Order: sequence, then C-alpha cells, then structure tokens
Amino acid sequence: MKIMKNKTKIISTVLLIISLSTYAKSQSGIYKNASDFKNDKLTNQNTCSGRKKIHTHDFFWSMPTVKVEENGKKYTYLKSELYGYKNCKNEVYRFYNNTEYQIAEAGNIYVYVQQKNITQSKGFIVVNAYYFSTTPDGEIMPLTADNLKKAFRTNDKFLGLIEQHINAENVPEYDQVHTTFKINYLYSKSINKQ
Repeated sequence: MKIMKNKTKIISTVLLIISLSTYAKSQSGIYKNASDFKNDKLTNQNTCSGRKKIHTHDFFWSMPTVKVEENGKKYTYLKSELYGYKNCKNEVYRFYNNTEYQIAEAGNIYVYVQQKNITQSKGFIVVNAYYFSTTPDGEIMPLTADNLKKAFRTNDKFLGLIEQHINAENVPEYDQVHTTFKINYLYSKSINKQ
C-alpha cells in the first residue's frame, strides 16, 4: 500500500513539473494584424513566467489602449490598430471596435465568445455570448441563424443545412464527434463537392 502511495506522489510531482515547464515555455504577445495571427507571429513576445505582461484594462472599465511589457520596457498600443493578443493560457483574443472577443475557433467560420454578466435579483450570473465572422478580420456579428443566413446568402447548400439542423438554442453548439462547432461542420459539408 505504501509503495502505491509513493508511486502516486511521484506521478503527481512529475505531472506538476511538466505542466509548470510547459506554462513557463508558452508565449504571450500581440498580433498586429490578421496575417500575423494566421502565421502565429507575435510582437512583444513574452515567456509566461512571473507577472502579467499584457494589460487590456477591460475588467472594470474599457480603455482604447493595451499596455505590453517586454524585457522591462513598456509599450502602449491602440486596440483599433491591433488584431489581438495571445495570453499565457494560449487563449487568443481579437479586438473589434475596441472590445475583445476570445477566438473559440478559427475555422471556415470564425467563432468568438465573450463572457457577459447578467444581473439577477441576488447578484449576477455569467453567461457565454457567441459571435462570428466570415474572415479572420471581418465584421463580428452575434451568432444567430438569421445572421448566418445573411452572411452566407449565396451558399444555398449551407442555407439548407442551417434550416435542417440549426435552431435558436443550438446555434453555438460544439460538435463533440467532429471536434468543431456545428456551424463549421455544416459549412464544410456545404463546400464539399462529394
């Protein structure tokens, strides 16, 4: 029994060391444009160790600037002049109209998520609001069936698949079987020639 406990401790320690070393090796930084994002080319790249290096100032108030620290130097950028940034958790955010949207999936359709606070009688709850764009740097719109139909009005096959498989409740559904958002799976079926 004691041997089993020691093995468990050793395995736990090894896993902790691996996860910490992976975290320390991950990189954060900003993407100046959509091309940089597509090529994963970070500016003001930082190793993820120590304190936060990218400050978006969006927790209590929304500011039009981002402050980035690199090698002890501080840089300030306008959000309107940047594409977005990657944080130390490997989450990527895009700026659009001075607001940040987390990129949940960069497929044929770009899917974004934002956490919203919904006020209730006893405080608030946090819910996910979903958005999309048709290109990496295109207009970000709420992810609804109607908006998808407007954005892809020339793709009759996709419109038919939306009618068949999408309703108000399942628009942002993630397809576990195909490991993609349902709308990206349906879109890929609409452009597949088979």
